Amino acid sequence: MVGGSRNQGGAFAENVAARGATTVISYLGDEDAARQTVARLAACGVIAVAIRSDATVSADVDALFAKVVAEYGKLDIVIHTPGAVLKKPLVDFTDEDFDHLINLNTRSAFNTLRAAARHLADNGRYVVLSTTLTAVMTGTYGLYSGSKAAVERMVLAASKELGDRGITVNAVAPGPVDDDFYRGAETPESIEVATHHSPRGRLGTPEDIAPVVGWLVSDGAGWVSGQTIRANGAMF
Repeated sequence: MVGGSRNQGGAFAENVAARGATTVISYLGDEDAARQTVARLAACGVIAVAIRSDATVSADVDALFAKVVAEYGKLDIVIHTPGAVLKKPLVDFTDEDFDHLINLNTRSAFNTLRAAARHLADNGRYVVLSTTLTAVMTGTYGLYSGSKAAVERMVLAASKELGDRGITVNAVAPGPVDDDFYRGAETPESIEVATHHSPRGRLGTPEDIAPVVGWLVSDGAGWVSGQTIRANGAMF
């Protein structure tokens, strides 16, 4: 797991650990959250480890994957979750805002996908977290959705490049998910509006999305590759 210490990433890690997989998560700043997540993963009866690594630095990602392979013999599954969101009209974005979103959303996913191509075992699985906003009218989420749309195109390309090794490459694109990441980008008023527009009458939860990721990394999804799965409760 690149990321995986909290929010949706933490739920994904727990889903994989519950299936019996040795689970390595990475984190950048929140060591306490990583430690707490590792404790929950270990409770599943698996080896669970947290390693500090910056997904925006390619050497960090390569070193992370190489360490996993050296320690545990091979790397079968890579799930990428880090990202950032900024919400405002394009005309109001600064150069620094652009660099921030591209670095955390696009560059970090590229670093991980490239390292996965180098280190994943044959018949491995790669899943990256995107957003449903790449497929709908985005308004003030324009730059955020653009930075994620680039990731979805890389997924499609990599699925063709790695297909002869049996490696699947997919993206999961949730709608609004009620976690710290989403609430940090929204106002209480916008959250209420999003909830009102949901056919389910609620926002998604990390636990709604985790089984989708869990299926994509399973043997049963071996013929699914190059896809973006939009898990949004029919909101869009």
